[in-house]
Amino acid sequence: MKLTSLQLSAFNRPDSLLVISTYPDQKTTHTGGGLATYTKNSLLAIRKADPLRKIIVLANIIDEPETYLEKDILVIRCWERSLLHFYFPLTKALLKFDQVKNVLLGFEFAAYGDLFTTGLLPLYLSVLKLAGKHLVTVVHQVVADLTDLAIHTGIDKNKHLNLYNRLLITYFQWLGFASHKIVTLEANLADRFNDIVSGHKAVAIPHGLYPKKALDKKSAQKRLNLNSHHLYVLCFGYLSHYKGSDLIVKAFKKPLLVGGKKVRLILAGGENQTQGQKRHYQKFYKNLYKSIDNNPNIIHTGFVPDTRIKTFYSAADLVVFPYRTFMSASGPLSLAIAYRKPFVVSTALSNYSPATFGLTSDSIRQTIKDTLSKKRTLGKLEKLSQVMAAERNFNHQGALYLSLFQSSIPSLSATPARTVLAGE
Repeated sequence: MKLTSLQLSAFNRPDSLLVISTYPDQKTTHTGGGLATYTKNSLLAIRKADPLRKIIVLANIIDEPETYLEKDILVIRCWERSLLHFYFPLTKALLKFDQVKNVLLGFEFAAYGDLFTTGLLPLYLSVLKLAGKHLVTVVHQVVADLTDLAIHTGIDKNKHLNLYNRLLITYFQWLGFASHKIVTLEANLADRFNDIVSGHKAVAIPHGLYPKKALDKKSAQKRLNLNSHHLYVLCFGYLSHYKGSDLIVKAFKKPLLVGGKKVRLILAGGENQTQGQKRHYQKFYKNLYKSIDNNPNIIHTGFVPDTRIKTFYSAADLVVFPYRTFMSASGPLSLAIAYRKPFVVSTALSNYSPATFGLTSDSIRQTIKDTLSKKRTLGKLEKLSQVMAAERNFNHQGALYLSLFQSSIPSLSATPARTVLAGE
């Protein structure tokens, strides 16, 4: 549906919210990466909190530039991940909505292009700030030391690591200067950001979720043609080094038995879209696929579409997160909580659960075995997910985001919930 200039001009008003982010394909949620999914869910929560609020999303081009309304949100796909194809079309689109004062930016490294394109972003945001925009930046990744992320980022740990770390800290400081407020998706990350910038600009709005009803486990396993006499451990999400995809694959190199039942790994994820063109990632992915190939203990699904996510989570007896480092909130972990599934995590994510393991095959295997063999432990972990699902419900978070723009719109109706916002 082609929108008229009159319809578009209705969004150009001071109390509108303009969003810059990657965004999922139309009529989907879990496409385009974690940033895209989170942005869409957040905007739906904001719309629920204030249905009259006009929202414009300046999003990435998927197949071709397009403009459309989806759930009363104006989506303008106008930019691509490169220097010339990001800043120029973005500026052109911003000028069309010159009356809009409030800008929400979803930030994730590599979301907007290469190192040079991303490096210029704080400068660009500073210009927007000088132009009178009230900018809130949602930072999905906060890390002050790249040592544990060297392989993920392609950095040689033996060369220039200290320089990269100093540049990273400077980058976050500049990003903090350009933004009126920084949002992180966990309290620990807000504390980390505030330590880096020596201030209290960052607040935490915990990674939201919409509680979901899981399918019956046996029915879900039947839909996926799984053997109901086996136990299934799910590792969900894009495959990457920092998420420990290779660690969980290595842990299932040999068979694992619990109570006489075979335990099989469902590795539900494919290539990371924002990293896919990088040589170091292609090498990692190729080596990982060689380890998976012909392994009877592992079921590798590739990318899982929206319509199948519920089935995979419902079929799992346990969900595992073998992350090497904690630099961002985990979308797949939020899904585990939303479906109220028991989950175990690496020590890097110990703030989520007391059920943790070390980054070795023996530790991963032993934790999986101990957890699956004890119904009482599984029950406690399910209860933990239920409690977290209630606490992190997206339906409560729209007003929190709107409250961050309160000073720029005196008539805003939403009230800040300071018990949830951390770092104030």
